[in-house]
Amino acid sequence: MKLNKSNSPLVSICIPTYNGSTYIKETLDCAINQTYSNIEIIITDDNSSDNTVAICQEYAKKDHRIKVFKNEKNLGLVGNWCESIDKSSSKWVKFLFQDDLFTLDCVEKMIHTALEKNVDFVICNREYIFEADVNKKIISNYSTKIPKTELIFKNQHVYTPSETAKTIAPSVFNNCIGEPPTFLFNKEKYSRKDFPTNYFQLVDYIFILNKILVHNFVFINENLVKFRVHNSSESMKNNSKNKKDAFHKYIFIQYYERIQICYEIINNPIFKEIKKIIPLKDINLIKNWIVLKSYRRNGYNEVLDFYKKSKLHDYILDQTTSKYNYLAYRIFNLKFKKTKKNYNL
Repeated sequence: MKLNKSNSPLVSICIPTYNGSTYIKETLDCAINQTYSNIEIIITDDNSSDNTVAICQEYAKKDHRIKVFKNEKNLGLVGNWCESIDKSSSKWVKFLFQDDLFTLDCVEKMIHTALEKNVDFVICNREYIFEADVNKKIISNYSTKIPKTELIFKNQHVYTPSETAKTIAPSVFNNCIGEPPTFLFNKEKYSRKDFPTNYFQLVDYIFILNKILVHNFVFINENLVKFRVHNSSESMKNNSKNKKDAFHKYIFIQYYERIQICYEIINNPIFKEIKKIIPLKDINLIKNWIVLKSYRRNGYNEVLDFYKKSKLHDYILDQTTSKYNYLAYRIFNLKFKKTKKNYNL
């Protein structure tokens, strides 16, 4: 399909911001210079204390496609994402975060694919930009521990929910898809409830799973998005446990969220196709491994106290996980070795 004025729908590039002055100019430049011209750029600022809004307003004076909104109160990360979608006026939404980049043909390729394949969701591949302040161990983790999406979705065709479930099942316990800027979606298929309130780090991953386990989508195996990793990014903040008051958040993000995925597969109807593929005994083994690993790395008493106070305490604490000793952990790990390999853990 060749795009022209009659078949080129408006696409909203949504840029939620908060204290993003360091990178926002570069981000806006890649948005306004897209080869696909029928766009609007929606900026919703969550009460920044720096000059992010001033920079955006300067750009808006020169480009009528840019609309800048400042939230009356701080809505938080996901609240601001939702606000930017609500402010958009088009059917098609493409996130661009304040420190990330698109290739100049990103929107064109993704909307063309959506229209040509008649799907409501398109996902593209991404590459990482590591700033100089990022620890080498973190860089290594991105290279070795995060599943490579192009090795999971190997073909550029329409994936049905059942095919998607079979494809991602071995990697579902990690974010095997990518961040929101890799996603183009039809707003008519979106609800605020798609962003779960019981997640921090993986909220975007669960949002995407909520869509592609129900609807058809296409994966474009091209790096159309550049995801920037730096020490002040949300993903890096969420991985810090340096302060005592951040300990519970760290446990929540590093362990509890993956335990929730185990629980969702068993209990959430959206995950029914994955539940057919992954045996219940494997799900419970994975849950127990995550819990025991959290004890081993962070201290049994402190983490057990967190789990006891959590909403899933009855699910988490069973005969295996309600106690801990190192020898039992080592034996469990040896027995778990094959399952760990099967699910890329």
